[in-house]
Amino acid sequence: MTLRKWAVRAAPVLAMPVVVMAAGGAQAGGFGLREQSSYYQGTAFAGNAAGGEGLASMFWNPAALSFTPGLSVEQNITYIAPHASVDVFSAGAPITGANLGNLGVGDIVDNGTLPTGYASYAWDKWAVGVGITSPYGLVTDATCNWSGRYYGCYNRIFDVNVQGSVAYRVNDWLTLGAGVNVNYIEAKLTGAQVLGVVPAMPPIVVSGYSQVEGEDYGFGFNLGALFTLAPGTTLGIGYRSFIDQTITGQLGLSGRGQVIPPLSATAPLTLPDQVTASFRSQVTPQWTLLGTVEWTNWSTVQQLVVSSAAGQSTLDLKWNDGWFFSGGVEYQWDPKLALRAGLAYELTPVPDDTRSPRLPDTNRLWLSGGFTYNFTQQFSMDFAYSHIFGETSPITLLPTDPANVTRGSLIGQVSDGYVDIVSVALRYKFGATTEAALITK
Repeated sequence: MTLRKWAVRAAPVLAMPVVVMAAGGAQAGGFGLREQSSYYQGTAFAGNAAGGEGLASMFWNPAALSFTPGLSVEQNITYIAPHASVDVFSAGAPITGANLGNLGVGDIVDNGTLPTGYASYAWDKWAVGVGITSPYGLVTDATCNWSGRYYGCYNRIFDVNVQGSVAYRVNDWLTLGAGVNVNYIEAKLTGAQVLGVVPAMPPIVVSGYSQVEGEDYGFGFNLGALFTLAPGTTLGIGYRSFIDQTITGQLGLSGRGQVIPPLSATAPLTLPDQVTASFRSQVTPQWTLLGTVEWTNWSTVQQLVVSSAAGQSTLDLKWNDGWFFSGGVEYQWDPKLALRAGLAYELTPVPDDTRSPRLPDTNRLWLSGGFTYNFTQQFSMDFAYSHIFGETSPITLLPTDPANVTRGSLIGQVSDGYVDIVSVALRYKFGATTEAALITK
């Protein structure tokens, strides 16, 4: 029997998730990326929607656009070095249940570099801004001889978001903002794959490898409000809408030295909406307190339905909402130097019973520190470092779930999870004077 005939016979099991969680190293819940700003990373993103010197506040709250007169620009570059091991206690082959051993992955997440940039222009009571960011992404990478190979080998998500925003200062205590988002997402996913079953006693399973690639554009919007409760004290609330995307691409299959012509494949995906609430309060001329609570509607990701020329497949994910809590402080050391630090805790949206090596996401604790140095009142530099501690969490994937019949079983855990993040930014205000001055709130 030829490989093509096996593939036709196995058509219902050939559809694979186009975008399923290729970002195991993502540093926000699910496959999100939080590292959009060096300035706010220094406080573990406490106060990120409440304004400040960092232009990136517009990402979370368009009403928090900078009202520094004239043009301001900011460029961030962040290096993310994650680590997570997948320990395998037992693994069984699909259909037959044959023992696949306990070869795990010592480090399943890859390092990455994340650039983001922002610009704002303000006059009178108006400000406009643009941001180029990457809200989702990163990579998981395992060789295709490990025991969990039917649950994924190499997986990648690449994402770029362009956001345009406008803010209007209604009065001394209220500023309102809105924006639009254009989001591009691209995914690649590989793994071992059942290509067919030869009727026999016992059945003979024909295995090979699959590679899925796809992309799509989507659109969303932002809303926000910034309240000045007292001199030096602001409260910001921002909303980022969900974005409906339909990943469109190709499914490629290979095995026994043969390659099946690529099959077209699509998978609808709803990127979650998000609400961020932050405060910033300058309690003395030197000390500022900051805090943030953020909710992300990851519960929109309940199933991934993939359609291809070979049929349709449904993957149950059953994600929960994600929550992030952070607090931080900023200390104005002198007119040129501001120091900051922060602590945060994040609840993963991924439940224990659906955690996958494609996305070994767990609860995490953030410790961050950073500073801003003003060379002049026009030109400044931000620096931040974060260390994230990940929790040890189980992986329990069984063929009793219909979605896993052609993937077999995988029992193990995600362990030794941590992340080191270093970020640097340069910011220039064309409308400011050149004299160094105290950072304004």
